[in-house]
Amino acid sequence: MVVLNTDNATIIGRNMNVRKLLEIKVRQHGDKPFVISVDRKMNEEILTYNQFDEKTNCFANWLLSRGIKKGDFILVHLPNSSGFLIALHACMKIGAVMIPSIIFDVADDLEYKINFAEAKMVVTDGYYHPLFEGIRNNCPSVKDIVIYRSSDKIPGTHAWDDILVNSSPKLAPVDIDPLDAAQMLFTSGTTARPKGVILTHANFLYIGEVCARSFAIGPHDRYLLVLPLFHVNAQCISYFPCLTAGASIVVCEQFSASKFSDLLRTYDCTICSLVSATVRMILAQPPHPLDGESNMWRCPYAIAISDEEWDSFEARFNTKLIDLYGLTETLGPCTIMPIWGEHRRGSVGWPNFGMEVKIVDENRVEVPVGEGGEIAIKGEPGISLFREYYKNPEATANDMVNSWFFSGDFGRIDEDGYVYFLDRKKDVIQRAAENISAPEVERVVNEHPSVQESCVIAVPDPVRDEAVLAVVVFKEGESATAEELTDFCRARMAKFKVPEFWRFWENELPKTSIGKIRKNIVRAEIRES
Repeated sequence: MVVLNTDNATIIGRNMNVRKLLEIKVRQHGDKPFVISVDRKMNEEILTYNQFDEKTNCFANWLLSRGIKKGDFILVHLPNSSGFLIALHACMKIGAVMIPSIIFDVADDLEYKINFAEAKMVVTDGYYHPLFEGIRNNCPSVKDIVIYRSSDKIPGTHAWDDILVNSSPKLAPVDIDPLDAAQMLFTSGTTARPKGVILTHANFLYIGEVCARSFAIGPHDRYLLVLPLFHVNAQCISYFPCLTAGASIVVCEQFSASKFSDLLRTYDCTICSLVSATVRMILAQPPHPLDGESNMWRCPYAIAISDEEWDSFEARFNTKLIDLYGLTETLGPCTIMPIWGEHRRGSVGWPNFGMEVKIVDENRVEVPVGEGGEIAIKGEPGISLFREYYKNPEATANDMVNSWFFSGDFGRIDEDGYVYFLDRKKDVIQRAAENISAPEVERVVNEHPSVQESCVIAVPDPVRDEAVLAVVVFKEGESATAEELTDFCRARMAKFKVPEFWRFWENELPKTSIGKIRKNIVRAEIRES
């Protein structure tokens, strides 16, 4: 069980919450453009701070009218859009807890998340509605479905535009404590089902302030957001720092490498957060004479690329990549390269303000400077670290001990305190910034009637960092083709999790004395074959 420090007034501000943060920024910057939303057809919507807040209040009032109360969960299944952010703040304004679901989730993923949280409502697009209609009878807690965008009215649902037109922009006060839950994000790791990570209002206040300072974001900045808001990266590295600083944010519905440079210049963006896959896709585009003319003088960045790619990107866009490291449990970045300090290539920087990092051995004993081991991060649960794993006190107690979060990742620290990320300890595959739980994929593969057992591992991918390879052992007398197994998985998991490669293993997979598959041996044999 996590023991929260209740004496936190000087750390996060007495009675502060995300609702108050937005309302303060509205008073400071009311008529200034806040959210500039660009959809996949390049249609543009601009909302000032005042307009955004009024729409948020309208939706929040409607939620209250439907019986949503403090602590209730609402699943939001939307791509990047002003609607996503309005739903986020409407939930937070009344103390409800938003679950941002991955838009690639299939019916099984969504049914699990809804029932796990006993979500009372779903907010989605008309495009995704058939998924929810197919599982609605299996999700008894869901009372309402809201459709953000649709060419036609869908019976049995509520239309977003109608809700906003018929609701009041005046919202009554709600008592929200800084340590109250604000969102639950699901993280992939060593379990077949993802864990629900509870992030609080104080978490978003903390990381917004940290990143605004670390990236020198001010009210004059315009942030280009191309990564998905349903992940911690886009929210904590891009969105909340923007809100904290009173800046403007250009929210792209989807990432387009071919339009990246043009978007930077069109909207006069001064900062953008990227990951290795997006950097490589951008570099694969033909250079434009004006690439270096944008005002993006710094670019927060995560996941290793080659020195050549690093140098090429910085030179082409006349910018500086600022490396960082983190997890959902650490609100995204827990270490950031000091913006005005010495940048050491390969390092992910220093710990955030108020945090510590150490490297420990397998017994969680600190190792000498320079030696490798597991990365452990010390912070304040519910403030600079996540509050808890929902409905999973055992996992919370295992991963967070005396305010130290044991990440499951390998790293080292040099003599000057620079942290270096080396590898993952957890059974996770990283594909284009998506973390894929190998056991979760194995669970689905093993459900195929012809499969006896499977072993899912990562293999190198020149663009997306890693690809998913599944090693399969069939039941005696049974078989299936790679195409059949792929189709089976596509119907049961998000497309980015589906194995791209298949290997069929004739004998039993190598195992330890307690029956655990020895993936190191499997990986070695795959590399040699």
